[in-house]
Amino acid sequence: MDGPAHRDLDRLIEAVYSAAFERDWQHFQAEALQRFCEWAGADGGAWTIRARDGADGEFARWPAGLALDAATLAGLRFPQGQRELQLGVDAGGRPRQALALKIGHRGSSLHSVLVLLPGPETPPHESLRRAAGHLVQAASLGLQQFVRRDEWLMAMGRSSRGSAALIDAGGAIYAISDRFRELVALEFGDLHFTALPFALPPERLDEPGPFQIGSLHFRVKPEGRLFLLNARRPHPLDVLSPREQEIARALALGKTFKSVAREYEIAISTVANHASRIYRKLGIYRREELVELLRRAADSKAA
Repeated sequence: MDGPAHRDLDRLIEAVYSAAFERDWQHFQAEALQRFCEWAGADGGAWTIRARDGADGEFARWPAGLALDAATLAGLRFPQGQRELQLGVDAGGRPRQALALKIGHRGSSLHSVLVLLPGPETPPHESLRRAAGHLVQAASLGLQQFVRRDEWLMAMGRSSRGSAALIDAGGAIYAISDRFRELVALEFGDLHFTALPFALPPERLDEPGPFQIGSLHFRVKPEGRLFLLNARRPHPLDVLSPREQEIARALALGKTFKSVAREYEIAISTVANHASRIYRKLGIYRREELVELLRRAADSKAA
């Protein structure tokens, strides 16, 4: 950067917002933290994003070997009404004074804690706070981009896994799509929840996969230190096995038994047996009824 780092604040702001849209959210945090530290002339820094009363959070540090970890940042206690904290840290075997900043994410229950090891040209605290404020708001945008991906696919007429939320193991919400919020509100009656209104099955966190609560179907999988939770309404094909669902969709597209057999490398007679079981489980008799069943399900999902 040309000149003192603090003169390039506008360039930093532009860079972190661009990264929030262009990078996967998992990579955004580390890249944005490095940019922030370099702009501030800091020798290093760490950043944690946590939900209010969250069980976990997202953490990054720069450089990678910096002796600051997620537990240290999570354990910091800011005096009532204060958003800055001076603390001593061990930096490579020697004590250093560090500056901690606590910043809320607008419109959510998230807050960030940033810890910097100031250098000789680190800008004044007011400039640091302004830059850090943009940093955490860009992070919020990156998280929202991630969970809204399915809604964008639906808007383009492509298939979707359903709505999504990014949560921690305790159910605290880090980002949530409008569709997820609406589906859960219809089931549980509260549109303004900041944590899941139901408990996650513990076995699904240890062994991610699908589960059902009430009438909604969910799927969970790990995303870094957090979890991505997808939700959808029931679908007529839920009564079928995964292979039967694949074949049912293929038949609904008008594919012949022969082409389905070739696609899945099975015998034509096996396809016929699958089709018989599919029709029996769905209570239908003809391919036309299967096509109509899936069409109505798609219309209901889009509504």
